[in-house]
Amino acid sequence: MRKLLIGLLWDVGLPAVVYYGAHGLGYDVQTALVAAGVVALLRVAFVALLHRRLEVVAAIIGGTFPVLLAISLLTDDPRILLAKESVLSGAAGIALVGSCLLGRPLVYLLTPAPRSKHLTTITWLFGAVLLLDAVVRLVLVYSLPLDTMANLSPILHVGALALLAACALWFRKRRLAHAR
Repeated sequence: MRKLLIGLLWDVGLPAVVYYGAHGLGYDVQTALVAAGVVALLRVAFVALLHRRLEVVAAIIGGTFPVLLAISLLTDDPRILLAKESVLSGAAGIALVGSCLLGRPLVYLLTPAPRSKHLTTITWLFGAVLLLDAVVRLVLVYSLPLDTMANLSPILHVGALALLAACALWFRKRRLAHAR
């Protein structure tokens, strides 16, 4: 869990630092978002080279950024880059909820624990939180001023991840208490 949290901090924190650094140096929001996205993509490549394998999630993130960057540049709409996290959260949420509807919750693939109603509940919960995060952020991307949302997006992302981590820890603690 600690390794996962450190990785998430790098994945969220590094692009945020680059965005704020570029913006602080006077670059416009779109240029700062592009710089942050490029750094995130380089991080994905670095981790893939370090571990000598490309994770599925990293591949999706890595593939999404260039597509959304191209669309953003073609339409001259930097909000599309801000919508990237909503697209990714929404896709993950749909995958998790969809896997439950198909009777094969994805969390079973991520944990060595035996199959249980507990893991199905966590899959539903994670999917629902990610879908809610995607919808809320997408609405805010197109409702709030660009600078405001660029500042708010990482906070919302970390908040959603913290909520998911807290839920997972609560369920784990509850399961261990019932096992005794």
